[in-house]
This record gives sequence, C-alpha cells and structure tokens, in this order.
Amino acid sequence: MMLAKSFLIAALGASVANAHMIMTQPVPYGKDSLTNSPLDAQGGDFPCKLRTGTYDISQENVMAIGDVQQLRFQGGATHGGGSCQISLTEDRAPSKSSTWKVIKSIEGGCPANADGNLGSDASAADPYHFNFTIPDGIATGKYTLAWTWFNRIGNREMYMNCAPVTVTTGTSSKRSAEAPVIEQRSSSFPPMFVANINGCTTKEGVDIRFPQPGNVVEYDGNPTNLAPASDAACSGTPTFGGSGDTGSGTSSSGSDSGSSGSGSGSVASSTSAVSPPIETSSQAGVPAPTSTSTPAETTAPSVPQPVGSSTTSASPSESSSSDSSSSGSLTGSCSPEGSWNCIAGSSFQRCANGQWTPSQQMAAGTQCTAGKSSDLSISAIKAARAVSGLRFRKRFIGASHHV
Repeated sequence: MMLAKSFLIAALGASVANAHMIMTQPVPYGKDSLTNSPLDAQGGDFPCKLRTGTYDISQENVMAIGDVQQLRFQGGATHGGGSCQISLTEDRAPSKSSTWKVIKSIEGGCPANADGNLGSDASAADPYHFNFTIPDGIATGKYTLAWTWFNRIGNREMYMNCAPVTVTTGTSSKRSAEAPVIEQRSSSFPPMFVANINGCTTKEGVDIRFPQPGNVVEYDGNPTNLAPASDAACSGTPTFGGSGDTGSGTSSSGSDSGSSGSGSGSVASSTSAVSPPIETSSQAGVPAPTSTSTPAETTAPSVPQPVGSSTTSASPSESSSSDSSSSGSLTGSCSPEGSWNCIAGSSFQRCANGQWTPSQQMAAGTQCTAGKSSDLSISAIKAARAVSGLRFRKRFIGASHHV
C-alpha cells in the first residue's frame, strides 16, 4: 500500500512539475512575474509570493458588496484537490504582520474535484471555478484579496496568489437577479489559516477542515476525503500564523461537538457556476445541511441558477414538454435521475428532481461531448491537455460531514 502511494505521488510530481495552479480571476498582482510554484517551504516569500514586482498592478479588480464574483485558475496540477480560503486585508502591500479576514472557505474539491491531476499543461484553463461575494461586513475601499490552497495529495505545500481589489457599494437589484445572496451574520471575520511553511504541517490524503472557516463554507469534494471534525488542521508548533486547533472562532466542526466559538456556528454555502448544480444529501452518512441562525444560501428547493442566467421559473406548458428545443436544450420531465445533456459541446444541463435544469455555459476553453449520457465528459479546446476522462462527481454541502 505504501509503495503504491509513493509511486502515485512520484508520478504526479514527475508529470506536472511545471503545471501548478495560478489564479487568473481576480487578476493577480505582478501577473507577468507570478510563477505557479507553491510558497517557499520556510515561509520566506509569504505572503503573496514576495519577489521583485510582487505588488505591480496590471488590472484593478472592482467588486461591489454582495455581487457574485468568480475565482478562476489555470494549470493542471490540482493534486487531488484540497481546501482553499479567500481572504482580504486592508494592506495593499501585505507583510507577515498583515491582518487577514477570511470571507469564504472551500473545504474539498478546490481548485478541482479530481482524484489526481487534470493534466500537464500549465496554460490550460481549469474547468472548475468558484463563486464568492464581498459580504456586507466589509467596508468599501481598497484591499488585497488572497487565494490560499492546501493540496490533498503530494508534498505538504501552501499556495497563495494575491490580487488588488477595490470594494464598492452593492446594488440589491443586481444581487437578486444573478444569484442567491448570503447574509453575513457577523462583522467579525476569522484570520487566514497558515500551514506547511511555518512548522505546522497538514496531513496528506485528506481535505482539511479549517479551524476557523468563517460563516461561509462550501463543500465541493468527495465527502470520504474530508478530514474528521475532531482532527487538527495541522500538527506542530507554528512560528507564525494561526495554529491548527479549533479553540477559537467559528469552526466547521461546531455542529459535531454541539458548540461553537465566538462566531456563529452555522454554515452557509454557495454554488460554482461551471459545476453541476449543488445537491443537498442525507445519504451514506452525509447529513442534510442545517442552520442555527439565518437560513443558508441554498434554502429554496429549486436547482440553483448559474450566474447570469434567468431566474424565471418555467411555465406549466414548458414543464409538461420534454422535447428538444432548436438549440438542443431539453425541458420538462426527464429520466433517469442524474443524467446529463451536453448541448452542442458549449453548454450542459442535468436531470434533477425529475426535471431538466436550465442550461449552463461551459467554462472558457472547455467543451463537453454532445448528447445525453450518465456522465458529463469534458475536454480542453485548443490545448495540449485533454481532460476527456474527467467526470463530475456529486457535490455535497452541509453544516458538517461525518466521514
């Protein structure tokens, strides 16, 4: 078993040594000098991969409070996914002493829900992307946004890319038109989790649970990969940054233990526009989501709408028809449950709750195999990497997962 595991790690490293992930949206600082390697193992380039031109601005990212934003990547070395956080600091040239505020945690399936790697092309678009919002508890002004990632498979590493962000006042009408909005239940945000560069090391083979994930948590990976709620996120004594325990702040393990820290113990969730509709589930030991305060984002029983799509419900006449439209999109009743329909390679929909969902556009640079099937097969367009073997897995959300 150990030999097979070592061989898998070696194979992953050998095939994608130069294809690690880079954040492409929001547009990062120092875009032209940013490399795709992890942070220095001793923390020498923390934060934001310090180098000459670290904080050069090629594009300012303007984000209105409450409006849906997207987190996108390129590269193929996804290392079995892992867990990510999105954080903000008021510093426009952050240092080790900067104060970071976590606005969203993604536990599992980030930057992709994959068993290993997606390929070896460093310039290939990651077919997965993630939605987030700037919550109401954040004041308008200039910030630095950070994406941090702790990979599930391979060397114990921490990845971090940063981007310049200007936060502006949001418009409620735009929010309701694009996607459900999470009501931030606290003006206090937990600190960024730091590990693998500071003497505290994450465990390999699991999607870590962050000790202080905040009020907005998304579960995108295979539930069996999620670390037990009782496990510390990392082991060892950190020389800087937070520890791996769950002694303070909002924790995703709060519902398991029956208590929470200083923040709200409830968990909200959001959707990724490119991925299949998120499902709530009570099967195979994965409980349906619960909330101890304000309802979570996915309170409506209908299938979440993709960003930019219409939220108008189908009329009775539409629901009663299962014929294909001129575009290849299907409407009305469907079977079998969970089947996919790829429309001309550029968009897709799924049979959910006995009805076809509205179609969603494929991610830029990707296409699907046209027609109905039990799996959605995805491949890259005009790229050396092929991901035709990639299969979307079911994605689960909830207040906690028992594994």
